Amino acid sequence: MRTTVLFIAAAAAVLACAEEPHAKGHYTMTFTKSDPVGDFTVMRRRLSSSFSSSSNAKNDYGYDVSARTYEVDVPDSYDAAKPAPLFVWISATDGGGMQRQLRDSLAKRGFIYVGANGTGNEVKVPIRFRAAIDAVFNLKQLYNIDPKQIYIAGNSGGGRCASELAIGYADVFTGGGFYVIGCNFWDNLPSEKGGIYPGFMKKRDGKIFSLAKGHYFVFLTGSKDFNRDGTSKAYAGYKKAGFANCFYNETNGLGHETPPAEDMERAFAFLDHSLHADAYAALALAEKSAKGLRYADAAKKIAPFRGTCTAVDDMWSGFVAQAEDETEKVLSNASLNPASRKMKLRDIVSRFGPDIAARAKSELDASNAK
Repeated sequence: MRTTVLFIAAAAAVLACAEEPHAKGHYTMTFTKSDPVGDFTVMRRRLSSSFSSSSNAKNDYGYDVSARTYEVDVPDSYDAAKPAPLFVWISATDGGGMQRQLRDSLAKRGFIYVGANGTGNEVKVPIRFRAAIDAVFNLKQLYNIDPKQIYIAGNSGGGRCASELAIGYADVFTGGGFYVIGCNFWDNLPSEKGGIYPGFMKKRDGKIFSLAKGHYFVFLTGSKDFNRDGTSKAYAGYKKAGFANCFYNETNGLGHETPPAEDMERAFAFLDHSLHADAYAALALAEKSAKGLRYADAAKKIAPFRGTCTAVDDMWSGFVAQAEDETEKVLSNASLNPASRKMKLRDIVSRFGPDIAARAKSELDASNAK
């Protein structure tokens, strides 16, 4: 009995702590408020195909946000002074916890994660939608969420739900959609067996649809996934409709299961273009400088963004490796006299800058000190 009491008390303490603003760690949360934009009457207008013709007049489905629980993970790197991206997950099963294949990629980028419990494939679709919308609404009250980096994601049937919300609620899910082994398309699409994949949107809200076009979308499947054909056709449909920021990955030999962590990381590396738009703008300028062999100028452009994304770190490491290689060739050339060696080391430091050509600078400083 005493153990049970202690367990209940501990659980209550976790919930209480979780409701404190900016708390870090893993929590099972409950909320008391719903976002008005997720009201079923609004949802019916936006995503009418998700409602059966026999839906009750009130459209309430017995939904009560306070009766739901959410699994929330806030990384240790979270800083209340800096907006954090949000990753909202809709599971195909009843558990809302984070899949292990996502963990490293999310933590690396400082994502806050949330997934509703009890919203698996057996639950009515509008309820699954509303639980995800309410997750955004409530976490924005507790954390400093980046208003432009809110992603809706899911696997299998959860991915299908995510793909509808990403388009119909592009004003809520402002970053885009992340579809894992399952997604739907707004218009009918031909299937490989001669039938159709039914569309989910009879009428489009032009303004919201235009918002979605500027977002980022990930399509993950496997070569043996029974949803592969529908996923690849949806991806092609997005591209044809003018959605410029789309990433597709098909894992060879994978069936209907979550792709491995390395494929997840490729998808998140694509999202880095949105998460770190300033860094990628600097990268583009740095590439121009590098083509003109102005490596020091290129390094100066990307230096403020080191550690923010893999692409920046890879470019910096490439410059360092090139400077190291040139330095080694100079130092290992026994035919060079001291004056020529100094001149070549100065040239390396001048072209790459002292931060990149650290070894050349060190050798030059040591030589000058003699």
